[in-house]
Amino acid sequence: MTIQPIVVGVDGSPESAAAASVAWMLARAGDVPCRLVHAVHDVSTALEFAGTGMVTETRQLAALAQARARVSESLRECDCVPSWLVDAMVVSTGATADVLEAVVAETDASLLVLGGKHHSRLGRWLGGSTVQQVVRHLQAPLLVTAGPMRAHPRVLVAVDPSYAAAPTARQAVAFARMLGSPLRALHVIDPPPAIAELPRDWSREIIERDVWPLIPLVDEAKVIREGVPFDTIVEAAAAWRADVIVVGSHGKGWVDRVLIGSVTEDLLNNLPCAVLVVPVPAPERREAAPVHAVAAAFGAS
Repeated sequence: MTIQPIVVGVDGSPESAAAASVAWMLARAGDVPCRLVHAVHDVSTALEFAGTGMVTETRQLAALAQARARVSESLRECDCVPSWLVDAMVVSTGATADVLEAVVAETDASLLVLGGKHHSRLGRWLGGSTVQQVVRHLQAPLLVTAGPMRAHPRVLVAVDPSYAAAPTARQAVAFARMLGSPLRALHVIDPPPAIAELPRDWSREIIERDVWPLIPLVDEAKVIREGVPFDTIVEAAAAWRADVIVVGSHGKGWVDRVLIGSVTEDLLNNLPCAVLVVPVPAPERREAAPVHAVAAAFGAS
């Protein structure tokens, strides 16, 4: 059986050091390998060694060695992972998102871990953060940390009535079991506009029928609230003192945005705590049912 490692991106920052610490903790809990990865951007390399007379290959080798030394020193100073893990760090040239995706694909990683950083709206619009770039092409679950994490973090899984709900719920259950963590499930009913001709709590029946049975919790730990999804999730996480919010990432089409909006994106941008994003491929497209037919299925007049 192939053992799927946990991959963590590091860049010498305090945020990535915290991510490395969390990844190492998870790897030990899951009894899987952990692999540190650092990307050296080609443009930065060219500028740093411009005018030195070095040929391209020698310049790249020198840049890789320099980057390895710098990131290794920062990781050893924080003492967040063992030295042998630092020595085995993968250092490669290329855009960070591309390097991480390549390592995840090559190793068939079970999880990618990144340290969350706060970026301005302008910064995200101009170039986007590494997290935003990676999340668009997820091949494995992505955990974005918000600092150190305790050994048994409190896990809150937020589910919607889309096809992403079941895989997201299963991933949350597996994650909580691996760490021996308390788990809580939340569904937020986002009342539809009157023009949609749907009952106000149109998604409740779907969640109670199709999603709650997948989560082995007492009924009191399966919560349904009404409100704006992002705000309600953040409020529930704060009230329960959640350490990790688990959400699904699915298609960006009109129907998906009606179901979940940009909740996952908002959570990653604001990072109220660590966020675990579960990638869920879109099912094969079927002919869309008219809105009135959907309404009728839920008893709307």
